[in-house]
Order: sequence, then structure tokens, then C-alpha cells
Amino acid sequence: MGFLSDTDLRQKASDPTQLLIENIPGNKVNEAIRGCSVDLHAGVIYKPGNKDGALGSASNPLKMGICLKEGETAVIQTVESFKLDSKHAAFVLPKSSVSIQGLLMTNPGHVEPGYVGPVHVTVINMGREPFSIKPGSKFLRAFIYELAEEVDSPYAAATPTLITQELLEKLSPDFLSVAERASEAATRQIAKTGTKLQLLQLWVPVLVAAIVGSLGIYFSNTMVTSKFDSRISDLEKANAIERLQKLESNYPTEKRLHNIESKLDKLTQSQTAPAPIPSKN
Repeated sequence: MGFLSDTDLRQKASDPTQLLIENIPGNKVNEAIRGCSVDLHAGVIYKPGNKDGALGSASNPLKMGICLKEGETAVIQTVESFKLDSKHAAFVLPKSSVSIQGLLMTNPGHVEPGYVGPVHVTVINMGREPFSIKPGSKFLRAFIYELAEEVDSPYAAATPTLITQELLEKLSPDFLSVAERASEAATRQIAKTGTKLQLLQLWVPVLVAAIVGSLGIYFSNTMVTSKFDSRISDLEKANAIERLQKLESNYPTEKRLHNIESKLDKLTQSQTAPAPIPSKN
């Protein structure tokens, strides 16, 4: 009673009458069975959301692998099939080397005594980077244990559990609708950008017209002011010349200078003339 060791597992794997897990390649028994566990490998892959008949649907599973983007889901069937009798059961767990990369699995957990068939798990890429799943890659680990005695009512399904299109349609192709929410966010951002562009298209011509108008008014006022100042300067110059001309015509410069010189001569003569001698009478 207890978990089977690698020695027990290899012995049963080499004896067709004692098989507990089928489809382990004979040349990979030592590689697949180590310690007290058996590695399970990815087989066919189903993609939720794909229509019936399309690649990845229940009737046409993927056999070449798949690359899951962030949040995308898939259903993976194992290559190996259990063939448990009424005295053996199993636990199936994700391999830590796969889980640590962000691939979340629905834990298949306990496999009942008497179960025959492959194991199916739903996987979700919880990482930021795309995750590639290829057929034949290790992704699960099974622990088989022996019971103290046979069970009275072993698992007795007539056929192994099968993946149906109805089952796939119940699963979301995108966990938490990551892609849908990203698309909606992108659409909203594009709409906001479009609105901004429309506003820019509306206001830019108005602003340009306002700026051009303001510049036109400024330069127009500057030119008018400059012309006005020039005309005032011309008028002032004309008035000054006219006043000078009138002054010259009324009081000729030569005549005025001559008068001034005559007055100076008379003044000088009067100051230098000898004083008259008084008479002795």
C-alpha cells in the first residue's frame, strides 16, 4: 500500500498484463519514470472558441502545437492513457517547470481506480509572454499508488472522457477577456484620438485665421502710423521752410545786416570823436 516507486512502475510498464499507464514509448521508460512519478506528455490540443470543423475544434484538434497569448486558453489531452485496475489510483499534478513560466492548469487531481483513458486539462497562459505548447512536451506528472484492497465500485465508464464541441463552447477562449478588453481599450483610445484630431481640424483653421488677422491688423496699423508720422514730419518741414521764406521776404537778410553795420559804425564814431574845445569868450 502506498505510492509505487520507479522500480515498480518500470516493471509494470514492461509487462503488458500489468500496465497502469499506456503509450509510454519503450525507449523512454527510464526517462519518463523517475522517483515515484511518471511524466505525461502533451498530445492533441483543442482551442475553445473555434467553430465545429475548424482547426482546434472537437472534431479537428491541433496536432502541430499552439502558441497561447496572454490570457488565452486551451484544452490539452495527454499522449499517455491510464489503465487503472480496481486496486490502483493516481494523482496528476502540473510540472513546476511549466507552471513557473505562467501556464496555469486546472488541476486534474485524483484519478479513480478503474479509470481508462487519457487525461484532459484546461490551461491558461497567465504570463505576459506567449507560451508555446508542442505535442510531445512534458507538462504533467502522475503519481500512482496502490490501495490496501480493491474497491467495490471502481470507475466503470463505458468509454473514456471525450472532448466535445459542447464542452469547448462552455469555455472562454480568453481568460477574463484580456484580448477583448485590450481591443476595447484600443478602440476607446482611437476614438479619443479621432475626437482630438477632429477638434484640431476644427480649431486650427480658426486659430490660424485669428493669428493671420491679428498680424494683418498689427502690420496695417504699423504702416498707417508710419505713414502718418511721415506726413506730419513733411508738413512740419514745409511749414518751417514757408516761415523762413516769409521772414526773408519781409526782412531781407542783407538789408538787416547792412542796417546793423551802419548802427555799429555810428556808435563807434560817436565814441572816438574828440571832445569840443570850449570857447574863451
